[in-house]
Amino acid sequence: MRRNGQSDTMSSPMAQPVSPGMLRRSTMTQQGSPGMLRRSMSGNSGLNNLANSSSFVRRNNERDGMGNNVGVSPGGSNAAYRASLVSHYAEDLDRRRRAERAVEDIRTDGMSSDNLKIESVELFARDNAREHRTDRYELVLDNGRDIGSSSSMVMSRSMTNMSSLSSMDYRSSSSSSTTVLRRGQPFFMAVRMKDRNFDPRRDILRASFSFGPNPQVTKGTKVVLPFRMNQREFNRAPQKWDMRLHQQEGFNITFQVHIPANALVGLWRVTIETTTTTPGARVDEFRFKDDIYILFNPFCRDDPVYLDNEELRKEYLMNESGKVYVGTHNRPKGRRWIYGQFSDVALPAAQLLLEQSGLNPTERGNPVQVVRAIASIINATDGFGLLEGKWEGSFEDGVCPWVWTGSSKIFEHYLRNGSKPVKYGQCWVFAAVATSIFRALGIPSRPVTNFVSARDTNHTMSVDKYFDVFGDEMKGGPDGDNQDAMWNFHAWTEVWMSRPDLQTGFNGWQAIDPTPPPQFWQKNGGDKKNRGPWAVEEFRRGPSSVESVRRGEVGFAYDTPYLFAEVNAEVSHFQEDETSHWGFRKIRVNNYQVGRMILTKRPGADDDVSDADAEDISSLYKNPDGMSRYQKQGDGCFNSLFNQGMSSSYSDMRDRERDRDMKLFPTGSPAERLSAMNASRSVEKSQPMFEAHRPTNEDVYFDLIDQEKVAWGQPFNFQVQIQNRSQEMRTITTILSANSVYYTGVTARRLGRCDRQFVLQPGGRETMQIRISWDEYRDKIVDYGHIKIYAMASVQETKQCWSEEEDFQLEKPKLDVQIRGNPQVGQDCFATFSFMNPISVTLTECEFTFEGPGLVRAQTVKYRDVKPGEMISFVQKFMPRFNGERKLVATFNSRELGDIIGSRPIHVRD
Repeated sequence: MRRNGQSDTMSSPMAQPVSPGMLRRSTMTQQGSPGMLRRSMSGNSGLNNLANSSSFVRRNNERDGMGNNVGVSPGGSNAAYRASLVSHYAEDLDRRRRAERAVEDIRTDGMSSDNLKIESVELFARDNAREHRTDRYELVLDNGRDIGSSSSMVMSRSMTNMSSLSSMDYRSSSSSSTTVLRRGQPFFMAVRMKDRNFDPRRDILRASFSFGPNPQVTKGTKVVLPFRMNQREFNRAPQKWDMRLHQQEGFNITFQVHIPANALVGLWRVTIETTTTTPGARVDEFRFKDDIYILFNPFCRDDPVYLDNEELRKEYLMNESGKVYVGTHNRPKGRRWIYGQFSDVALPAAQLLLEQSGLNPTERGNPVQVVRAIASIINATDGFGLLEGKWEGSFEDGVCPWVWTGSSKIFEHYLRNGSKPVKYGQCWVFAAVATSIFRALGIPSRPVTNFVSARDTNHTMSVDKYFDVFGDEMKGGPDGDNQDAMWNFHAWTEVWMSRPDLQTGFNGWQAIDPTPPPQFWQKNGGDKKNRGPWAVEEFRRGPSSVESVRRGEVGFAYDTPYLFAEVNAEVSHFQEDETSHWGFRKIRVNNYQVGRMILTKRPGADDDVSDADAEDISSLYKNPDGMSRYQKQGDGCFNSLFNQGMSSSYSDMRDRERDRDMKLFPTGSPAERLSAMNASRSVEKSQPMFEAHRPTNEDVYFDLIDQEKVAWGQPFNFQVQIQNRSQEMRTITTILSANSVYYTGVTARRLGRCDRQFVLQPGGRETMQIRISWDEYRDKIVDYGHIKIYAMASVQETKQCWSEEEDFQLEKPKLDVQIRGNPQVGQDCFATFSFMNPISVTLTECEFTFEGPGLVRAQTVKYRDVKPGEMISFVQKFMPRFNGERKLVATFNSRELGDIIGSRPIHVRD
């Protein structure tokens, strides 16, 4: 592959063409010759810029996805050999075609031609970027020269001052910059003639813009704009492309092009055509050396993604860092993430993913279809897609999901390795990466986390759990094919847009779930017919109108029943019962168990110490009548009690309020019940599950006590309190168990169990308790340290049945991040990362991973073993590249203990 006449010496898989169309594009990457005859614009030419337009290709290619040094085995694998052959053949073909063109150009230049000769074309990448609010994209900056300089961050100047463009040395003013524009706005470009001025009596000049592999005017993928000397104003047709003269001076012509607000989003090719007014005259083409990106425009009222709030645009479009909430509903934790939407790998990755998704180029101006396509291709299917999901087992052949600190390293790993899927991700990583891509494309977006989330797989809007007579959960249910699950948390992405395809009232936030159900790969892993770019249709999720979910109107596109079930599904417990005609009996249902809390980061807030920047948006998904007054307090913002570190008290009050509602409305509040019934009418299988609940004589009170905060390495207790509120004796059978679980709810290991049968006198009380020591759970805890508690009980005399389940997470220490000195652009700076090993074992295979937008690209550094109880401090040098408010995020991981996270805001001076 070659660019601007220079040989590309990279030997990494990046040199491999993404598609056969790239071979054709390689013949067109040279600066156009005025003698070049009109040639076909076919071929997937836009993708060539993915390998050449960004500065990331100049960074060390002998590193793996996390920046670690790796070796290259002699000879390489068969795949590497094939990639090398493809690269060699492409370069050889490129060389021979250039030689043929040179001969053709000499021959045609000798022929008499009156066509205007074009010397160069300038798109003023950095000047236009300031007006289009794209000047923070690294692709726009002059690579290696402007990055890190204060001049690169100069704010916009008015379009009225653009008259000076014609006198600029535009032959080199942005020669290393990529043009990134937003639709719905005009931009400036200039043409320099070689031999003479433009003469409107004899010359015809046209600007041609082409999109996709087979551009056609009738499909909207090709636009041809004739240049007219007398057109000084646009034609007032905002939904059409237009061009007007700005200034002519000598051999230079500067004109302005209007991009309509419905333009296709992605890579466009720019060509200047010249001919004469003589009928049948030859047409010459001058191809601009680089493709240009056109993005969605949330600043433009005519764009469907328009967001009429500057504070929200600042948060959901321009903010490069944020939080994805994880943990449990009792103690949610905001995990820092660097979105990196302006990095030099974000737009190339987004463009390549759109190509892989199979979305027709004619649909790429429709944000509904674009986000749906991106959601489907973020998760990988047999070599197609960005990120491969994994929730259990070893991660040694990739990167543990909790090691990632941001999206840029994932994008870079994806591009460096020939668009092969990156290993590994989980729901919160999928949601964060999707947010990065949507923001890079110009769509306001945010990650959202639902605590206690139903993963309903049989379209019944009910999560069914089955237990044997001993109280142990039966995986797969009685027939082994029940895949219903309830995740401790599940994250997805919201995007902001209008929905003209729906009825009025469903604009605004739309939910996109890019996480594939884990059981999809278990079911289809060996069936190649179910794989590839079209297999993802089975688990596409969204965009679903959040408002339609709240109303229970699940008949609207797309996939709304699935999202409704995630936040509203009924949870049913069934236990083996030989007296039942079908072998099981149904135990008490808790309608409030699913969708306990839905969180996102609050606009404008930023808290690196606690989570005072969290916003509870449950009321956007669930009818307020079904939530306690504590959730509704504060206009949807997170309750102040949690901000003060009193999450347990907050949860206690909320749950007591819900218990009171359960007594008044055993099947849910009237408004919430109405939403559920609306949803059930659209899903035939769900209707039997919403039959009226007929409670038995429940005169024995059971209460599973919430677990207090437990530090990793410390023992813990859990207990059930029982009270006989009747005037008679009651014979009670109870089962209490604790298991380590993955955050998806899948059981890993048994930690403890207790079952008893006893008689409780009238008014009597009893407490069942289990204590689990560090030695009992140290080798049984998995990934995030989640523990699931099940409690079941039955009363012999009244047939009363009761069951409950609860989750809690072992607390890990925080990574302390400190900055030494006063950070300044281009000057060495030092960060110190420290924490104390809280467990009584030595930590091995230790490493620190850190990154910060504008500060340092993602890096992983190996560290020595850490002794039990040892306090360690690691110092790392870096050099800030941009000024302003920045964020440094770091994680510590080892074989015995990982997911230790910390962050620090940093103000960088010029």
